[in-house]
Amino acid sequence: MTRMNGLELALQQALERRDAAARVVAQARQGWAAARAQLDQLETYASECTDRWAAKQVGCQPEIMRHHYQFMARLTHAIVLQTGIVSEALAGIERETGALRETESRLESLRQLNATRLLGERQVQDRREQKQSDETASLQYRRMVELRMSESAR
Repeated sequence: MTRMNGLELALQQALERRDAAARVVAQARQGWAAARAQLDQLETYASECTDRWAAKQVGCQPEIMRHHYQFMARLTHAIVLQTGIVSEALAGIERETGALRETESRLESLRQLNATRLLGERQVQDRREQKQSDETASLQYRRMVELRMSESAR
């Protein structure tokens, strides 16, 4: 395997890693959005329950009040748990975004290395072509000089 083939392989693998990391970030964002939507639903439901309870509270039996307060405590607990899930999802997004940045940095480094090597190879090829051109011109000049000398000798 030549250097360029190895570099091209490294570039391809880095590109695949970057794409995979981008997919993971997208999934993390979707997970966060779903968790946030669920939290919003819980908060909206808790607010609606509180509003309904405030309207019906007059003349309620103690047993119904106790059930309502237990239910609201459980709902509040669910909201607290969901808030933690949203926070963890956000931390996951930040962690995966950092990993994505690292893979993008690695990919860019490999691209720059590839460009540098290609430029170097192009310069070497240009020098070869220039040398060949110079040699051809030198040979033509010698032939022309030899031809003139042979013509003037006649």
